[in-house]
Amino acid sequence: MKKKFIITGFTILLFLVAGICYSCSFNKDKVPEVLIASLDNDGEQETTPQDLNENYDADHSALTNSEEVSADVIIYVHLCGAVVKPGVYEVNTGTRLIQVIELAGGLLKEAADDYINQAQPITDGQRIYIPTKDEVKELNAAEYMDGDKGDEEDSDSRTKLVNINKADAEELMNLPGIGQSKADSIIAYRNSNGNFSKSEDLMNIPGIKEGLFNQISSYITVN
Repeated sequence: MKKKFIITGFTILLFLVAGICYSCSFNKDKVPEVLIASLDNDGEQETTPQDLNENYDADHSALTNSEEVSADVIIYVHLCGAVVKPGVYEVNTGTRLIQVIELAGGLLKEAADDYINQAQPITDGQRIYIPTKDEVKELNAAEYMDGDKGDEEDSDSRTKLVNINKADAEELMNLPGIGQSKADSIIAYRNSNGNFSKSEDLMNIPGIKEGLFNQISSYITVN
C-alpha cells in the first residue's frame, strides 16, 4: 500500500513538472508573435535591411533624375565685343562666362580680359559686352576693379531703362562702366548743352567712346 502511494505521488509530480515545462516553452514561443501582432495592430510595419536598400535606391534615383533635368535646361546669352565670334549662344543652366567665351572662339588679343568676371554664371537673356584695353584705359582704378556690372547681382537694377536726360548720378552709376566721374560728366554736359536728343550724343562726352557706349546702349533712353 505504501509503495503504491509513493508511485502515485511520483507520477503526479512528474505530470506537474512536465506541465510547467510545456507552459514555459509555449509562452516563450508566443511572445514574439504577440509582439508582432501588437505592432501590426498599431499600424507599424516591420522594416528589413532589404526594404531600407530599396528605399535608398528609389530616393537616390529620383534625386539623380532631378539633377539631370535641372542640368538640361537651355538658356540663351548674347556675347559681343572683343571676341572672335560675337553672337547669341545656347548653353545649359550653370554655364560660366569663360565657357561661353570658348564657344565664341576666345578673346581677341586687344580684349580687356581681366575687366570682365569670367567666372560669373550666365543667366537667361543676358547680354555681355567684352571691351578692349583701349576702351577701358580712361577708367579710374575703382571703376576698373569694379568691372562690368553686367552680372546677375545688378540685373534687378536694370529692369528699367535709365533716362540719361533725367537720371541723377546714383542712377547713372548703375550703368556698366559708369563711375562717379563719368556720371558727373554726363550731368555737367546735360546742364551745359540741354537734354540729349539721342543716346549716341553720350559719345560727345570725353571718356565715353564707342566701346563704352556699346556697353550701355541697351540700358539707356532719352525719352
